[in-house]
Amino acid sequence: MRWKRGTAIAFGVLVVLVSAIALGRGRAEPSVYELPWSAGERYAVLQGNSRFDDSHGCASGCSTHDDDAMRFAFDFALPDGTPVLAARAGTVALVNGNWPSDHCGGISGSVAGSGLTRVVGNETNFVEIDHGDGTSALYLHLSQISASIQRKATTGARVQQGEVLGLSGKTGYTNCLPHLHFQIETSVKADWFTTSLPVSFADHDVISRTTDGVPVEGASYVSDNVPIGSAL
Repeated sequence: MRWKRGTAIAFGVLVVLVSAIALGRGRAEPSVYELPWSAGERYAVLQGNSRFDDSHGCASGCSTHDDDAMRFAFDFALPDGTPVLAARAGTVALVNGNWPSDHCGGISGSVAGSGLTRVVGNETNFVEIDHGDGTSALYLHLSQISASIQRKATTGARVQQGEVLGLSGKTGYTNCLPHLHFQIETSVKADWFTTSLPVSFADHDVISRTTDGVPVEGASYVSDNVPIGSAL
């Protein structure tokens, strides 16, 4: 009877341990990302992740986020000239700030003589931050790139979460509507636009209203991201 009782106790302990491990694996890890604008400021999600309703009708991301490249992207309604902050620390993988702030258009550019071409989608200012784990963050349609970020693109110095990357704008394929296109993507050397990946945010206003931490199209959120540095 002692042996049987001891076996039963051991089995009970084993069940508790296995259950604890299973529960631990089931919990989502806290997000390391914060919204890419200054703490206390609220901006809306113009276009969210690609989502479909029960009837297979497009419910979110219906304009341009309906393919693998941008399925998990966000378009945030940042007005022209709003400081754009690093959502997560890393290093500058690629940067382009050569286009003037009014260089924008639709999918086939604008009228003849505007200086835009049919590949206006590639004619945009951006910063790509490599996180060192096979993922990068793309910050797209900027009007200006921070001078410090330009320097770090050549020196390899680290970028901190909250560091000012530049100013939001409308460069590239935006129909000249200012906003920030943000996506986490697979890191590919010398390629700034790759396949988007799922991302959630740790900001209190996000997780208090969306349990998965994923901002919803049409909603607006307050950032917790504390700015570091200047965009000039």
